[in-house]
Parts: sequence; structure tokens; C-alpha cells
Amino acid sequence: FFFPLPTPTITTMFATLGRRTALHAARRTAQQQAKRRMGGGAAAAPEWTGIDKVVRGYFPKDEDMVVAISGGYLGLFLLFKIKSALSGSPEEEAAPAAAAPAASAGEIPDVDSEEFGAFLESEENVAKLVESFEK
Repeated sequence: FFFPLPTPTITTMFATLGRRTALHAARRTAQQQAKRRMGGGAAAAPEWTGIDKVVRGYFPKDEDMVVAISGGYLGLFLLFKIKSALSGSPEEEAAPAAAAPAASAGEIPDVDSEEFGAFLESEENVAKLVESFEK
């Protein structure tokens, strides 16, 4: 006697997949619970002595200590900046720049020099400048 096997439907496939996934998750959870986790919250609070005990009286959490230390450094920085701004030495007037030697009659002065503006006032000098660009 032969009984035909039912063809799998979408719902039976998803049901089988769901059972397998649940089985894997159960096994994985059991394995993970057996492992030791570093830094778990079960550790007892340390006993502080000396200066640490005094400081931890004001700043009990680590986050408080971070804010306090950062604030201390910021305060020192600001005090230094304010002190240097108030007691800054008066700036001496800059000595007048030495007059650049005048360009000889045939030379073109440097573009950054003050003489260059006066040099461009003459049509002959502009022609010299154009000729020097063409070379």
C-alpha cells in the first residue's frame, strides 16, 4: 500500500524554519550564559583610602571625576589666558622699514615693492614690462 507524501507548502516551510531558528537560539543562549563576561556589574565597589577617599566623597562616580578633571584643566587654561591678556607687554612700534634701494634706470622693480606703482605711471616703463613678459 502506497501513501503519497504531502507536498510542502509555504506555511509548513516557515513553520519548520521557525522551529529550527528557535532551537538554535535556545542552544546559543545556553552557551552564552555559561561564559564569563568581563566587567560585569556584580563587582563590589572598591574601598578608597587616603586622598582618593576624600576626592571620592565629593565625586563618587567615575563620570563625575572625568568632569571634575576636565573642568580643572579648562579652568587653568582660562586663568592663564586671562592673565596673559591682562598683563601683556605693550607692543613696540615697528621700526620703519628701510628704504629699498632704488631700481637702476634700466631695471624693472619687484612687483611687491612700493616703487612698482611709480614705475607703471610711465608709458615707456609699461612697454618695457610688456617686452619682458614676451621674452
